[in-house]
Amino acid sequence: MSQARQHSFATLFSAVDAVEIPIIQRDYAQGRKQSADVLDAFLTSLHGALQGEPGQALDLDFIYGTFEDEGSKVLSLLDGQQRLTTLFLLHWYVAMCEGQLEDFRARWTKRGRSRFTYATRPSSLEFFDALANAVLHPPAGGSGWSGKLSAVLIDSNWFFLSWRNDPTVKACMATLDAIVSGFGITKDLYPRLIDEERPPVTFHFLDLERFGLTDDLYIKMNARGKPLTPFENFKAWLVGRVTNEPWAKGFDLALDQKWMDLFWRLAPKQNSAAVASAVDDLYLRFMYVMAFFDACIRLERGYSAPRAAVDWLQKLRHARGYIPLRALEAQGAFAGSAIQVASVVLDHLSGPAFEADIKTLERALAPTSDYADLVRLFSVVAWANSGAVKSNTPNLEAERSRWDRVISNLLANHRIDEVYTASTTIRGVQALASHAGALYDALSRAEAIPGFGAEQAKEEIRKARLIVEDPTRESLFIEAESHPYLQGRIGFLLDFSSAPEEPFDRDAFVRYSQRARAVLDDGLRASAEHLLERAMLSIEDYLIERGGSKFSFCSADGGTYRERSENWFRVIGRSAFKVLLDGVDGDAHSSLLALIGAATCTDWRRYVIAEPRLIDYCKERLIHRDVLGNIYLVSRKRLSGYHVELRSYALYWALQARPREVLPGLGYRYEETYDETPPGLIVQIDAQDLRIAYGSGSWSCSGPSGQVPFPVALVEFMESCGFTEPKA
Repeated sequence: MSQARQHSFATLFSAVDAVEIPIIQRDYAQGRKQSADVLDAFLTSLHGALQGEPGQALDLDFIYGTFEDEGSKVLSLLDGQQRLTTLFLLHWYVAMCEGQLEDFRARWTKRGRSRFTYATRPSSLEFFDALANAVLHPPAGGSGWSGKLSAVLIDSNWFFLSWRNDPTVKACMATLDAIVSGFGITKDLYPRLIDEERPPVTFHFLDLERFGLTDDLYIKMNARGKPLTPFENFKAWLVGRVTNEPWAKGFDLALDQKWMDLFWRLAPKQNSAAVASAVDDLYLRFMYVMAFFDACIRLERGYSAPRAAVDWLQKLRHARGYIPLRALEAQGAFAGSAIQVASVVLDHLSGPAFEADIKTLERALAPTSDYADLVRLFSVVAWANSGAVKSNTPNLEAERSRWDRVISNLLANHRIDEVYTASTTIRGVQALASHAGALYDALSRAEAIPGFGAEQAKEEIRKARLIVEDPTRESLFIEAESHPYLQGRIGFLLDFSSAPEEPFDRDAFVRYSQRARAVLDDGLRASAEHLLERAMLSIEDYLIERGGSKFSFCSADGGTYRERSENWFRVIGRSAFKVLLDGVDGDAHSSLLALIGAATCTDWRRYVIAEPRLIDYCKERLIHRDVLGNIYLVSRKRLSGYHVELRSYALYWALQARPREVLPGLGYRYEETYDETPPGLIVQIDAQDLRIAYGSGSWSCSGPSGQVPFPVALVEFMESCGFTEPKA
């Protein structure tokens, strides 16, 4: 028989003399009460396959076995016992219902003995012989038995009552009753069952002997007397794929011992059964992740890749359960070279690996992992499998630090949120790994780094050239790059420190680095006083355009590259930010306050600089500018939500802050709006509500009957506070 040949129950027995459940196996279990749900689901699937269109087979995945002796054609079944036993009983039942028992015996008996049998107990063997030769007819008229089929069989003269104590026989009886319940008295199903051209039910057979494996592996994997778990199925298949590989000596032992210990360390601490299951799940997940990496490397066409190839990548990326082995084979997964890479990585992680590598592995295998987590794990994979590591390049520890630094900088400043980008980046990491032993030298000669963001790649090349010129610069760069917001993005510091084509100015770099790290500190970016925003506004209108007439003060969040790249990263490279850093001397908090206090701007910015609560109103840090130049503070993301007009809202807060003796007894409130109604400040003077609003470059005051003159006292107050725009 060929390896992994597809069979139906009928074609399997055309290729072997007999199928035997060996003595090391347990009893048949699908008919037991505790397996009722499993049996019902299986029979439902079989019934659906027999009723379906010819050519659309139900595939039952792989079965494993060996042949008893060299040249023997008696298949000793090691995995697939439950499925094939139920199939045997179904074939017998359908043949009996449709008057085909003679054909059944011609196919599945030989010299009066059943060709499908159990060696677990003598009584089991006797039962299958007797059932295969039994003569039984369905009730006349197709009305079904008055009782259970099992009762009819037990009452037969060929049935020994002692068999009722055999767990396998008892389970077979229950399964036959379940078949009766699910199938009834069948008609025209037997020809479908034995159709060898278009079989309705198929499976794949793997000969473990051909893989160089023996029953010992199965006994070791199945000593607890249970069917192989999905991971054990996978392990047996994986071992078989590397049997003839020269590097694979001891591979099976490493799978079960040294590498297994790694996943025991990672598994959550629960009861022993739960931990064992978690270990298997983590191990299998790791293998699928390795298959994902291999598939990404083999994917050459990126966004133009075939849909099927992309779907396969996504299946591997999201796999949390078992992927059928036939699917892995069809996709070319786990070729010998790919398994060798996995073994190298497992050796690395199971040895004295960096603790950071274990943390990276843990994050990548977690249910919440994203593409960025997977690519970070691949950077460990690429390093462990690099020529530098395999050849034990001198100064390897330092080279690893350089590898981690560059990769970390590239990944932290690159958006990886879908499969195409992930696969491209993985190929980029793979290409870099060929230079892992002399990374800075290679980068210093490079023009680009494919697979990563162009801007950060250009920066890493620039820094590598500077470090190759003077290795002492590396520590300066590392210190700046380690800032939690910058995360490797320091090109603007290089620009501020030295003009193009001029020598690197170490002192200037240190100065700008210290100041930038201070003003971009979490505390200042998220300051309740909005010091950084107001200090920047004192220099220029730095707001970031968001489209749709929306502009942003910049969010303080910096947990993701997207958050950083769409906010302060769009500001820090500007000359205005350099001016701000030039104004920082000593304590950053005090310096920003000094810049705010020295502001001389006379446009709308002066109101925000003077009153930080204007920014507070903008929960998403957005304003809206209309075509007339009016500025609205937006409470959420759109003008269709609640919003206020900037100047009138600033006046509201100025009234809040006025001394008691100024405008005594004045009542006021602000009416924000979410529709076409203009927002405005409402003041109460002489028991009358007046609306104070700003628009189209001037102030207006209106009462119930229309425009009215501004109260003189209010005008005086506004002018004293800098509200000097024209008043209608």
